[in-house]
Amino acid sequence: SAVSPVQEMADAAKPRMDFRTLVFFAMTLSLCLNTVVCFIGSLGLPVVKAFTLVTYRAALMSASTAFLYRIAYSIKAPASITSLAGWRASLAPVLNSNGAHYVIYSIVFAMGRPVPTVLFPLTICGGFQLLTIANKHFPATLKRVRGDQVFALAQQEMHKMMAMCATMECSMLPLLIMELFTPARSVTRVVMYVNYLRRRYACKDDTVFRIKYTYGNAGQFHQQVWSMLGQKTSPILSRVPGIDKVLGPLKRWFTQGAAPMKT
Repeated sequence: SAVSPVQEMADAAKPRMDFRTLVFFAMTLSLCLNTVVCFIGSLGLPVVKAFTLVTYRAALMSASTAFLYRIAYSIKAPASITSLAGWRASLAPVLNSNGAHYVIYSIVFAMGRPVPTVLFPLTICGGFQLLTIANKHFPATLKRVRGDQVFALAQQEMHKMMAMCATMECSMLPLLIMELFTPARSVTRVVMYVNYLRRRYACKDDTVFRIKYTYGNAGQFHQQVWSMLGQKTSPILSRVPGIDKVLGPLKRWFTQGAAPMKT
């Protein structure tokens, strides 16, 4: 639909982006565009196929840059610069944030072959940030391309999208385990990713990039995934003699430090 001159003027009247917003806009736009090209290239289309690897890594780099930038300006020095306890207290929230976790996620998968589905959790989060910035600074332009409707729907369904992100993150573990039986195997990546998922299970952060969840936090969505998986597999595992002696300690280690799941 056409945008009236009044709407165009409203766009122009919007406040200019500050530097932080500009960084997040550029990085999330780069993340989304590179993900699209990477996915198209993975389908084997001529010309685009050659850019699959470079766009895959560019998408991971774009996401990591935005997260590391937020981490950098979020760190607050303790009252006493020489206090180790003060630094631990200051760094703990940052290191246990969605941003720090997704940097680890990006590092794990940057080391292997391109797997476009790896980019989807990052791109979903990046898309939310990109739409939020566009809605604030370019409302008329967003309306012209029906982006305002997409933004409204995204806000309404955000909890479902975050649950989807958690599901996709958990589904990457079997992929890494299967790779142990190929020349691309890496025990280090598997160990890193198991620890990553353990951190996600206990994560209390409810923001990603600069977007606040409309419901819950990252840990709650991951706990829901593992709870559902447990319900599906328990009838089968219960038939295996002595399995509780193996899975019990592993479960206690994996869930240590996590808040009880809300029902």
